Amino acid sequence: MKYKICLSHVNLATYSLLKEWLEEKFKDRLSVIDRAYSDEPIHIKIVQVSQLHDWVKVNRLKKHYDCYYILLLDEEWVNTSPLAIRLQIQSLLLNPVKKSAFFRSINEAIKVLDQQKIALIQVKGKKIISVHKTKMKLNESMEHYMLRRLLHEDVHSESEMMESLSLFNENEFPNTVCYVQGFIHLDSHPINENQAVQLICSNFKQEFQGIVPRVYFLPFRRSLIILFRQTDNICCVKDWKEGRATFEKIVERLLKEYRIQIYIGVGSLYNDPLLLHHSFKESKVARALPPYHEVSLRYFEEISKDPDIKKSTEYIEDHFSEEMTAKDVASHVNLSYSHFIRLFKKETGSTFSEYITFVRLRKSVWMLRYTDKTIEEVSDEVGFNTPNYFSSTFKKVIGITPREFRLTKEIIFV
Repeated sequence: MKYKICLSHVNLATYSLLKEWLEEKFKDRLSVIDRAYSDEPIHIKIVQVSQLHDWVKVNRLKKHYDCYYILLLDEEWVNTSPLAIRLQIQSLLLNPVKKSAFFRSINEAIKVLDQQKIALIQVKGKKIISVHKTKMKLNESMEHYMLRRLLHEDVHSESEMMESLSLFNENEFPNTVCYVQGFIHLDSHPINENQAVQLICSNFKQEFQGIVPRVYFLPFRRSLIILFRQTDNICCVKDWKEGRATFEKIVERLLKEYRIQIYIGVGSLYNDPLLLHHSFKESKVARALPPYHEVSLRYFEEISKDPDIKKSTEYIEDHFSEEMTAKDVASHVNLSYSHFIRLFKKETGSTFSEYITFVRLRKSVWMLRYTDKTIEEVSDEVGFNTPNYFSSTFKKVIGITPREFRLTKEIIFV
């Protein structure tokens, strides 16, 4: 059988060279097709990756043509080669390609095609599939990769953005980002990290099913980034009552049934995809700062934007371990004591004493987790008067004592 090979997605110089090689050795087995999209069945496609968004084109081609793919990857993009595995590409060659390597790849492609006896048929216009094709979902890893690029502000132009959006089904592109961290209690029937991650993801999927079109999960080692599209007619995520109730239900169930404690920071809603990275940054900030209401759920939109309060909270962050009173901070921001304490409570949801206590506890959590300092040393360094007061306050807010916290295990997301 003579197979059809398409060279339409390589540059002119590479095209001429490859065509010459094919005619030299494979003219009896292969016929070259020049058109990018052909009504004829395609058995082998050769695609050159010379810029990052060529990977998006490859993903799109795979939705149109189920055939044997050979990718020529320019050396400057070799760091993106793992995408070939995610997209299930059969052969990857570095470009400029060596003649011997190219011949080996073509021989392997012909061998596979001969063994499988692939018969390609045309369906629905120009979409070509094989008669033995199994049903496959759209490759989620490519979507996740593009989301990572957006969160890290690696997509700048409108054309790149349109390419990225083409990977997603209509009305499923996320507009809200959550930043999740957590730990596992080891007090009874402890589960491992992989189970914990799976349980967190499955609970989010289950509880948000029917509420949002789709939920995406991006692991960032010590955190899990959860993205979804909020479709209700709201301006602020913090005012989304169904969402808040769902978050709280997930937190409660994971702790009660599986002894998994999670903390969620929620960014603002951004319908412009190019602004999604703002929601990501905000979710990290929300996770780190004291809560307005629940310890386990913090909304960026609840963080005070008042300049005097922002100045005062920054001062607290810088001097948390020192002796500090509300009068000291009020003087620092040039406000009267009475006005300051009323404004502080209104803007942060906490009294001055509650707020500084939480900041000190948050600092102590890091020290308990990552240092060998005694509980007494940690208590003293973060500004508590006595170890006993530190332990009782820690248990009241965190739910366990500092000693018990040291027996928990932080969840490392893959």
